Amino acid sequence: MQKESRLEKLIKEIERVKSNLYNLVEEKQWNLLDMEVIRLSELLDELLLDYHNTKK
Repeated sequence: MQKESRLEKLIKEIERVKSNLYNLVEEKQWNLLDMEVIRLSELLDELLLDYHNTKK
């Protein structure tokens, strides 16, 4: 059950960061090389990797 709880938390965090990233990209006028966009994108990558590894 602990694994499922961890996955649920990760899913919520992934959705939150994904939404924030999308809003930030719009705010930065689709400049994907902006440092804030890159940092948030990297955070999303880390969360997705964590999700993948937890799900195994």
